[in-house]
Amino acid sequence: MRFLRIWQELDLKDIKSHLLVIGELSAECFSCHELGIDSASRSCPSCGTVFKYIGFRRKLRSADFQSFKQERAGVKLIDFFDFKKAISKEDAHDIFK
Repeated sequence: MRFLRIWQELDLKDIKSHLLVIGELSAECFSCHELGIDSASRSCPSCGTVFKYIGFRRKLRSADFQSFKQERAGVKLIDFFDFKKAISKEDAHDIFK
């Protein structure tokens, strides 16, 4: 099997409040911005947020997706760059309300 990018409408508020962002060395809770979280964590040790989504600050290979998908069944992998672009557009739209 191969991984393909699928475009799907998702609730940005839900993603914002349940996202684990994985960087080079550690991860961050997007909800409370706690740093240094283990990428295998199922919830934030600071605010208790349950992670339903994972985004990556770096470009991944398909082998990376395979390992995360096996380790974290049920968690949705999102393109963090698409997410950031979407919330930036939403924030810009809110300015003009």
